[in-house]
Amino acid sequence: MPVQRNSVKLNQRETQFLQLACSELTYVQIADQMCVSPRTVDGYRESLFDRLQVKSRVGLALWAVRTGVVAL
Repeated sequence: MPVQRNSVKLNQRETQFLQLACSELTYVQIADQMCVSPRTVDGYRESLFDRLQVKSRVGLALWAVRTGVVAL
């Protein structure tokens, strides 16, 4: 089920990536957890950077917390 926050719709895999990106896992470890290649994780990251208008992993985490995708 897609997540919609601030008119940005995230699919299940993007939401999963975002939740994992808010942890202390490396991108390689995230790829392993998601059973995808590191290049696929790079694609999720770059796509979300563009769509959410953030420039870093910290920006992703802040957006996720502010919109309720991730709870502290």
